Amino acid sequence: MSTNPYSKRSQMAPAARVVRAYAAPVDRLYGDTVPFDPATQSNFDLDAPPPPWIDLGWVENFQRAATTKYAELRTGPRSNVAAQYRAQPEAHVSFDLLSWGKLQLALSGGSQQMNVLAEQPALPPQPSGGLAVPASPVQSGSTPTEIVLTADQLAGYNVGDIVAVDVDYNGETGYLGAGASGTYVASPLGGPSSVDLVRRMTFNVARVCGKTTSSLQLAQALIAQPTTAMGVQKVVALVDREGSSFFQEWACLFIVAPDSGGRTCFYYPRLQPAASAAEARLEFAAPLFSHRLHVSLRALPSTDSNDNETVLCYRSYFPTTNAGV
Repeated sequence: MSTNPYSKRSQMAPAARVVRAYAAPVDRLYGDTVPFDPATQSNFDLDAPPPPWIDLGWVENFQRAATTKYAELRTGPRSNVAAQYRAQPEAHVSFDLLSWGKLQLALSGGSQQMNVLAEQPALPPQPSGGLAVPASPVQSGSTPTEIVLTADQLAGYNVGDIVAVDVDYNGETGYLGAGASGTYVASPLGGPSSVDLVRRMTFNVARVCGKTTSSLQLAQALIAQPTTAMGVQKVVALVDREGSSFFQEWACLFIVAPDSGGRTCFYYPRLQPAASAAEARLEFAAPLFSHRLHVSLRALPSTDSNDNETVLCYRSYFPTTNAGV
């Protein structure tokens, strides 16, 4: 047996070079959130997260801040502290995303993340896109990785296109979007372009990586199962609007991928943006530069079903093999 008192302690200081981020939808209507179970999900492949977690890629400048206020109850002639309690629970997390994508833009922008749909020709310009090419109805037999269409509809799509797959808008109110809420509509909307409203806002998007004689094959799975009530439209760009009323809300998981010392996970059941869209300039060799998406989020409370405690964040640590505890 080793007599070195540091033989096991040396592996109790986690060392890492990168942080990996993942997001999952929150049910905005009922407040249900995706759980991260440290007993069964601690060692998943970072490049293949279990559904419904969506990979956001590597992040830099990851910072957490707990700003919960602490107060005390004082009693007696000397006002001795008899008890203390937490008031106004609050926590923040911020980071820079190295890659740009729909969900990355949504988290950094905060408001609606819109799909600019392919437009009909010879229309007046619109900042978020004009009247779109009509949707192609989804056919039976479609899956999250393959959209079945009729032969005449297939001709309108090419390998490399991005497609949005969701239902027509028919005057509904509330949170809208298959798989994840993309917008909130307070009162019914009208007009010739309103039929495409849900597809303009949906997160049910993917890139076409192949075509068969009857279907579009997708490079990544849609977050919601396509149905025959849905339509498909081509997406030519992504756009968000600073100043709009909608707040994004997602569950997020941050994993400190260890070089040694074990894996650390920070799980936030509910996060909403705490700042408007911002980019951080990254200088390469002059004159080349890049922009990283800066994300600032505020944690909202959730309830732990084991004991009904209010929770903002869970911090899990998984010691490396043979490390002391």
